[in-house]
Amino acid sequence: MASEDDLIGSWRLVSWTISYPDGRKTHPFGEAPEGMILYTADGAMSAAIARSGRPLFGRADIRNAPEGKRAAAYDSYFSYAGRWALDGDQVRHEVTLALNPDFVGTTQVRDVLLEGETLTLSADEGTGAKARHHALVWTRR
Repeated sequence: MASEDDLIGSWRLVSWTISYPDGRKTHPFGEAPEGMILYTADGAMSAAIARSGRPLFGRADIRNAPEGKRAAAYDSYFSYAGRWALDGDQVRHEVTLALNPDFVGTTQVRDVLLEGETLTLSADEGTGAKARHHALVWTRR
């Protein structure tokens, strides 16, 4: 079982896989996503994930970028931050800031598996026959 000290630091995303009950697997941000999750000793956490190779806006002021490009940027990026605590084999993320405003105020619970320098955070989404399993694999930076 991992300890809080084991999680503290910076982790780089290796993969994000979603497994479905029918055996199908998808990669929501492609085969080579980019991402970082940080756990600090004082209980703060932050996670950011992006599809690799995201197209540039071609301008410094994103507010003037075409709506379709802004929507594509939103669809290819995911982030949230808040407080964290380890509870047995699970980590609890108390979300206080997020790209998706509906995440704010939620508690995101992830199963923790630490094997050497590889951290897997996983969770089930949904219930019954519609449940799908998310597994995010990280390596220490």
